[in-house]
Amino acid sequence: MAIEVSVKKLRYYWPVYLLIVVPLGMVLLFNYQVIFNGIYHMFYRWDGDTVEEFIGLDYLRRVMLDRDLLRSFYVVGIFVVANVVKMILPILVAVVLHHVINDRIGYLYRILFVIPMIIPSMVGILIWKYFYEPNSGILNGLLRLMGFIAPTETVQWLSDPSLVIPSLVFMGFPWVGAFGVLIYLAGLQGISEDIYEAADIDGAGPLTVFWRIELPLIMTQVRINLILMIIGTIQSWENIYLFLGIDGGPDGIATVPGLMIFREAFSRGLFGYGCAIGFVIFLVTLVLTLINNKFVRVNK
Repeated sequence: MAIEVSVKKLRYYWPVYLLIVVPLGMVLLFNYQVIFNGIYHMFYRWDGDTVEEFIGLDYLRRVMLDRDLLRSFYVVGIFVVANVVKMILPILVAVVLHHVINDRIGYLYRILFVIPMIIPSMVGILIWKYFYEPNSGILNGLLRLMGFIAPTETVQWLSDPSLVIPSLVFMGFPWVGAFGVLIYLAGLQGISEDIYEAADIDGAGPLTVFWRIELPLIMTQVRINLILMIIGTIQSWENIYLFLGIDGGPDGIATVPGLMIFREAFSRGLFGYGCAIGFVIFLVTLVLTLINNKFVRVNK
């Protein structure tokens, strides 16, 4: 009987199922096929074209002993911690926007936060690269104007090993990303007015409302943004490549795992080893995501 009902549903809803099957097939073909292809080739000495020699677990053993790769994960760990700190300001900005009394002013602020999303990210990276330019860059110009450095002095923000990572961390200041602000704002707008009225009757101040009501009720959005941030940070390498080149700056100071994949595959022709590094990145990202889901609790 159940099978008969299922067949009837299939006959009736087959256009809907077809709409699901087609995009699912495309995802399997263009996403999962690439993933399984990379896992397959990490067991081969492969140049990306013709050479394909099975070497078993050699690349995985090499990955485990690669000190440069270990150091690259240390560097990307610094960026992850820094980006966690950067998540604080968007939350505070979203709370302030949520409490703007005038709807027109609040709408104007939201537009001002959305407009930067139109600018391609590559353009933003190039602007920040010019910002750090030692001779004509804006940052050194401001330091000269305020008297912190001599008129003929230059600070090598992207050439001094001690300044490279702090410069990359500072990039994007004041770190109020439009995407994060809008996500938090949507969560705040979903809080019932009855809750605020009850808190007002109990005499709760702004800080109490934030810590006891607003922050707990937007933890779902916080967890989503945290997961996306971790994945994006671990996989990101393009900005470092544009800022510092394929070597990751002086002495490879800012080399991250993604940049190592690009360097090993496209510069040295070791596509198989690049696939092995990619597999390690996948495992690390998966573990951090599971840890995030376990410890970032959402209690309604």
